[in-house]
Amino acid sequence: MIQRIQTVYLFLLFAIGLILIWQDPVYAWFDGVNQPSAYVLLFWNSYSGTPAGTEVIYVADLMTIFVSVLSMCLGVVSIFLFKNRKLQMKTVLVVVLMCLLLLGVLFLRYYLLMRSHPELVGHLGFPLVWPVVMAASAFMAYKSIKADEEMVRGMDRIR
Repeated sequence: MIQRIQTVYLFLLFAIGLILIWQDPVYAWFDGVNQPSAYVLLFWNSYSGTPAGTEVIYVADLMTIFVSVLSMCLGVVSIFLFKNRKLQMKTVLVVVLMCLLLLGVLFLRYYLLMRSHPELVGHLGFPLVWPVVMAASAFMAYKSIKADEEMVRGMDRIR
């Protein structure tokens, strides 16, 4: 049914994804020797050239956009798959993997920029926690769906 606890977990995943879309928070930044915040990494964009007098160049990261939107859409779709719990469990597991992939892509972007500019000092920010929270809420939804499936199987055995 839609009013189960897994719906709350999947809605939490969707809400965090919407917040990330709306805010596009800075999750990492790099400080140079003579210039503060030479490069800034956001969830969906990154930009360089922040010192005064230089042009700001935005670069969209299509991989994070694709993975974020796909995980949010699959989370919403899996809410309405309550009649087929096995398919719902598989869909939610895919969402967990997509959230972990998003986290991996964010770390990869940070690592590649750190390797390509050894003169910069990198810092990771708190917003890097949000993909972990998304994955955790999807995993909690998976556990709840699995408990429902086991309860239904137990009731079938009694009959």
